[in-house]
Amino acid sequence: MSYYILADCNNFYASCERLFNPGLENRPVVILSNNDGCVIARSQEAKAIGFKMGDPYFKIKDFCKQNHVIVHSSNYKLYGDISRRIMTIFSEMAPEIQIYSIDEAFLKYPSSLGIEEILLVADQLRNTIKRWVGIPISLGIGPTKTLAKVANNLAKQNKTTVFNLCSQEIRDEIFKTYPIEEVWGIGSGYHKRLNLIGIYTVADFLKANPTQIRSKMGIVLERMHYELRGICCLDLEEVESKKSITCSRSFGQALSEESDILEALSTFAARASEKLRKQKSYAKAIYVFLEKTEINFDGFARLQTNSEAVFEIPTDDTSKIITAAKKCLRQIFRANQRYKKCGIILVDLVSEENIVPDLFCKRDPKAKVLMQTVDALNKRFGKNKIFFGATMGANSWKMRADFLSCHHTTDWKKLPIVKAV
Repeated sequence: MSYYILADCNNFYASCERLFNPGLENRPVVILSNNDGCVIARSQEAKAIGFKMGDPYFKIKDFCKQNHVIVHSSNYKLYGDISRRIMTIFSEMAPEIQIYSIDEAFLKYPSSLGIEEILLVADQLRNTIKRWVGIPISLGIGPTKTLAKVANNLAKQNKTTVFNLCSQEIRDEIFKTYPIEEVWGIGSGYHKRLNLIGIYTVADFLKANPTQIRSKMGIVLERMHYELRGICCLDLEEVESKKSITCSRSFGQALSEESDILEALSTFAARASEKLRKQKSYAKAIYVFLEKTEINFDGFARLQTNSEAVFEIPTDDTSKIITAAKKCLRQIFRANQRYKKCGIILVDLVSEENIVPDLFCKRDPKAKVLMQTVDALNKRFGKNKIFFGATMGANSWKMRADFLSCHHTTDWKKLPIVKAV
């Protein structure tokens, strides 16, 4: 038997904001989505007041002022950098790791370790992340990934940092009242179907015959049945290369000028190209879309138009991808329209060894060297130190972020200054 630990950062976005602003401690904090649209993260204090995920900001704006709630625009540069630091520490402290999300990771340890040693490891993980990064985490321990996820949920419910579900006796007692809908992977569809056959708790679920569960619900729930019994069916997963890469944003304001949308689209194409090269893939085609909002009898309706272009040979060249994106845009752009969003999708991605050679179309070796040089320089001296002219302009398409905090860890000019008194 192996031990799985699910490490989950507590209120991650809010905790990142508090790192460089201790005045936010013990105060309600909410984080807003792109263009300051709705609530996507809350501190524990904000949850206690009653803020819900997805609350539109324009509806809660006055309530925030009345209750002295701290509001921040989402600062993904900061959150991503803090996440990378945490995942690097996890990788150094665990034999195997699967990064599950920006603030969660499964860590796997061998069965040769005793439970007392695993508890010491968990305590060391918690202390190290808190001391080296400053983010509080919760840890759930179990003999399977599903049980580790349940244990992590129990750690948060019981306001403890570590919860251990390796003991069968403890599981039997807890599962008598643990709702089946709170188990990882049980969505509303499965939840309702299980309730219809009299299954409301995990204990009810475990009493059922796994073969019958498979015949009625499918193999996914059968595996979950075994996982909750302590039989491992889901091992750590390797990160696979993406089959498509999407880059899109809503504009901070409606745009009607083609030049503004071209600039935004070129920026998205450049970002997608970087991601493409990072996973060492090449795109066979590009898909471009434009979105506008119109008022009809039913209220507001989103209308989307799109265009697609196929490359002669698969490419990762930013200049070729930007050129194709511009060509697609000119096919679908219409004057005197107010557009709210655009984006690109690089599709049919292949690795270099899977590209079929073409006698009549060959890649320019100088272009490949150029892209490698651009990536190397940006990695060394900072993001966007070398950029394509098509991506720079008035930036009228930039997203609204009225409450954005500083990029403390990703911008030399924004480093916090400590003064000795």
